[in-house]
Amino acid sequence: MTAAEKLCGRAADANARQATLDWRVEETICAARSTMAVTNGAFADAARLAEQVAGLARARGDLADASIELTFAVADHLLLGDAPRAVRLANEALALARQTGAPSLIARCLLALGTAVAETDPEQARACLRESRELSTALSYQSAIDLNWAATIAFLVGDQAAALELGRRAIHGLQGGGDRIRAGLVLHMIAGALATTRPEAAAIIQGAAQAHAVGPAERIVQLSSYLAATLGEQRAQELHARGADMDWDHAIAYTLAQTAQALSELQSDT
Repeated sequence: MTAAEKLCGRAADANARQATLDWRVEETICAARSTMAVTNGAFADAARLAEQVAGLARARGDLADASIELTFAVADHLLLGDAPRAVRLANEALALARQTGAPSLIARCLLALGTAVAETDPEQARACLRESRELSTALSYQSAIDLNWAATIAFLVGDQAAALELGRRAIHGLQGGGDRIRAGLVLHMIAGALATTRPEAAAIIQGAAQAHAVGPAERIVQLSSYLAATLGEQRAQELHARGADMDWDHAIAYTLAQTAQALSELQSDT
């Protein structure tokens, strides 16, 4: 993080020495600092910077970049618990994406909007997820980030099987790309998805997730309370500590194994 900030500072100084400031340099610096803020759990700063990047891109006519950055801001506001602002920005991002006509971008923004409205309008969330997946199917491609969004929607609307399957696929993609930040968020989500059927595994995964990645504070508290009531406070704490002691690779392997077992059980029940 220290090295990244030094590089941002060097880039800003170099840009300031030019006769004309390069807005792309400013955009890149802000985007990097937004990612760094997410890594530190400073979601308000991350959201502010992502919106700043979107403003720079839109002012220069780059609607695609503006749209993508707005989806990052949507995620940050959701992590802060500010759903109304997330919904407004998600609608804005989708409108820009539709102007570009790029199917993959529209698919991403539909997922951002679906996640933002999932708790207040689950039917709209399902419709967003459905349209997004139709676009991705037509393209024969869905990014790991999109799978992360899709898994979150499925979880929020109560589709446990879809949440686990999409979450499993998201982890594989995010791990391959080295994106520990989002992979950690998926671990938090999978812990929630397993809570009712495999509470002990959920407690372990939550412990691992909190040890390695920031997560949505309100949902972490809700899940911790549920697990303490279900397992007993001492048992829940013991399992949480066991997860926290796992290294990252072990945590991922354990989560994937538990997810596969839960999916197998759900399929058997069906």
